[in-house]
Amino acid sequence: MSRAESPSALLRRLCATSPMARWSLIGAVASGLVALTLTVAQAVLLAHILALAFADQEHHLASDLFLLGVITGLRVIVALVQTPLGIHVAAPVRRDLRRRAVRAVLEHRVSGGTDDTVQLCTRGIDAIETYLAGYVPALVLAVAAPVGLIGWMAMTDWLSAAIVGATILALPIFMVLLGLEAKAKMEERWAEQEKLANYFGDVAAGMATLKAHNRSSHAVRTLDDVGEALQTSTMTTLRVAFLSSFALELLASLATALVAMMLGVRLLGGHMSLSTALAVLIVTPEVYLPLRRAAAQFHASSDGVAAATAVLDLVSEEAAAEGRPAPRNLPVIEFRNARPAITGREHDDLEALCFTIPAGRTTALMGPSGVGKTTLLRCLAGFEPLAHGEIVVDGVPLAQIDASAWRAVVAWVPQDPHVPGATVREALLLGRRDITDDELRATLRSLDLDLDLDRPLGDDGGSLSAGQRRRLALARALVRQPLVLILDEPTAHLDAASEERILDVLSQYPATTLVATHRSVPADDVVTLRAPERFGV
Repeated sequence: MSRAESPSALLRRLCATSPMARWSLIGAVASGLVALTLTVAQAVLLAHILALAFADQEHHLASDLFLLGVITGLRVIVALVQTPLGIHVAAPVRRDLRRRAVRAVLEHRVSGGTDDTVQLCTRGIDAIETYLAGYVPALVLAVAAPVGLIGWMAMTDWLSAAIVGATILALPIFMVLLGLEAKAKMEERWAEQEKLANYFGDVAAGMATLKAHNRSSHAVRTLDDVGEALQTSTMTTLRVAFLSSFALELLASLATALVAMMLGVRLLGGHMSLSTALAVLIVTPEVYLPLRRAAAQFHASSDGVAAATAVLDLVSEEAAAEGRPAPRNLPVIEFRNARPAITGREHDDLEALCFTIPAGRTTALMGPSGVGKTTLLRCLAGFEPLAHGEIVVDGVPLAQIDASAWRAVVAWVPQDPHVPGATVREALLLGRRDITDDELRATLRSLDLDLDLDRPLGDDGGSLSAGQRRRLALARALVRQPLVLILDEPTAHLDAASEERILDVLSQYPATTLVATHRSVPADDVVTLRAPERFGV
């Protein structure tokens, strides 16, 4: 869990990461300046109207009342537009961060578990939108509005401006002390949320095993303990938020009362006019209002402050420059002294592979378990880097090809494929809209997979057998018509007839294909990986 950054540093990183974040800041400044001007105009005009009414000069009030209504209406419009404008500007930032975060997940640049990564990419990024749409505009107004209003007060009544300025200068002391406490509590709360999400996912995934070993009640009690810890940290954060609001309200009330007392004494002494005193008194609470709103928004967006650093760390690893385009025709793939990286083993123990897969041909990768066949396939898919050597596609190193473009032309079927989606159709499409039902049915028939497109699949294809899930994953790959096909044990869990059918389909499919297998499969070339002598496999 990385520590949350200061608001200014966080805002700079957001602006540097997403250009749309700059528009959120610009919109906040513009709307704040307009609101500031309207506030002063409304206060001066209202004070003038009240002074005329007190002097029994009602015949001059008609035009002033009309103008006051116009200014009040404009101020209401600005207030109503500020929040939707902030959300409208912050929404593209959320979409951009989520797209880049998902790309980082696909490129395996995530160090945490699945559940806390989901928590970060969903609730965390949503909270960043709240931070940008709510806290950032409030923060800008908390700086701009008091400076502008105190400047106007200094030109109107320097003594009141001095009183308000002195109390404003005292505010940072309270805000820093409370902010440091709130920052620690926000980090603690976000860590508890990630812990709860991760543990809940583990318990849900292993509940059947826990039930079989009579350990489910212990897991549920532990889950309750984690939930109670989150509840405790949440209540602690709320107490800090209430204390911060109370301190700001108390200071603002005392300052307003002190200004009102000084104005009353000087007004009774005949040292200032009624309209000036009323205008200053009306403006004084407005000086503290943006500060109170900023404090409230800070606590409301606490999840965004705590999550933003982790999200930015995740997406900032993305390469600044776009890579080379992916091939548009069947490519030639070369492995040049390629060694995969296997966790816990010395890279030099593995055999350096040098072989070529001609365009549209099939190469079988064979060898005992543990020699890096699956890892080598993942390197070709772009999920992991090689420990040594390089993979070259049509003369271009794979590392230089844009990762998204490469994944668009590659189909990867792992050894234990997942089957997301509620129905067969959803599992095959995976969000694609350009594939027709006829194409889906034709692909299923080619693999002898008699499944209705609307058939419910259950959790991760639980209603299907292992062989059906593997053929469904293969159909999902083939229906996309990839240029490169990467298969890991495509005939596992299949009977002889289904295996023969799949191998026949693959032999006729036009793609540059690499297959990792323990069995003999029809292939144009076979590359055998030998087990190193230094460790047993």
